[in-house]
Amino acid sequence: MSDYFFLIVGWLHAMAAVAWLGGSIFYWLVLRPAIRSRLIPEPVTRFAGSEFNQLVTLSMWILVITGGVLMFNRLSGPSASLPYGATLGLKILLSAWMFFLVAGRRSKRRTQFPQGPFRRAVNALGHINMTIVLGAIVFLLSDTLRMLVERQLGNN
Repeated sequence: MSDYFFLIVGWLHAMAAVAWLGGSIFYWLVLRPAIRSRLIPEPVTRFAGSEFNQLVTLSMWILVITGGVLMFNRLSGPSASLPYGATLGLKILLSAWMFFLVAGRRSKRRTQFPQGPFRRAVNALGHINMTIVLGAIVFLLSDTLRMLVERQLGNN
């Protein structure tokens, strides 16, 4: 029974990540250029933005809940190792950065930061671009975690 539970939890985790990253890529490659060229009417743009916001919010909640369940399951099992923990820590850190980007975009109050070289680089990447880059790295780290688990279980 627990194998099926973790299968469903892992599937929900993956689907939420795919929905968020896939939606971001669609926005970046298709919707944003159409909005900028004024091919889409304003009410449709507002509606699409609202719906995508809801998708991202739902995805974030699913990722946090299922990620916590999966983390405790893996860290309490025989596949837990130092490389696994370090990779998981990096994945959590980058995921938190993605969450911060979304929360920062949604906040009404925009704080002006000093324009140092790091801030200019972040601004050049833009919010959606940075979310896509971080999301792709998080996906790579997920596959790395899977490989580490398989390797550790193969050694036992």
